[in-house]
Amino acid sequence: MTDSTHPAGHILQAFHDGELESSLVADVESHCEECAACRAELADLERVEQFLAASPAPELPRTVWHRVRPGRPSEPRFKPAFGIAACAFGIILGLLLGPVPFTAEKAGTVLAQAETVSLWDGGTTSPLLAVFQSSQN
Repeated sequence: MTDSTHPAGHILQAFHDGELESSLVADVESHCEECAACRAELADLERVEQFLAASPAPELPRTVWHRVRPGRPSEPRFKPAFGIAACAFGIILGLLLGPVPFTAEKAGTVLAQAETVSLWDGGTTSPLLAVFQSSQN
C-alpha cells in the first residue's frame, strides 16, 4: 500500500481488533508507519474502544426485563395447549370419518409389491390394520 491507496475503514478496524488476515497485516503495518492519516484513524479507534470499555452498560426499562431470558434467543414459546388441541382434532376427525374404504384397485401396484398384501384380504380395512390384527392372532 502506498500513501495514495489507504486501507478501507473495515480493514483498519479488523487490523485494530486483531482480526485481519495474516497476509494483509504486514501491508497495513508498513502503510500505517508512513501514513499519518491512517495512524490517526487507528488512534481514534483505540479511543472509542477505551471509551466504550469505561462506559457503564445501558439500563433496560423494567417493561423489557420480563421478555429477556439470558443465554437464549428470543423465540416464541411452545404452547402445549396447541399440540393437545391438534391431537384431539385429529382423533375426533378420525372417529367422525370412520374407517376409510381401502380396496386393491385404489391401492395400486405399490401394495401389490409389499409383503403385507399376503396378510390383507382386500376388505375395507387398511393393510396396516390387517397386519396388526394378524399379529394379535
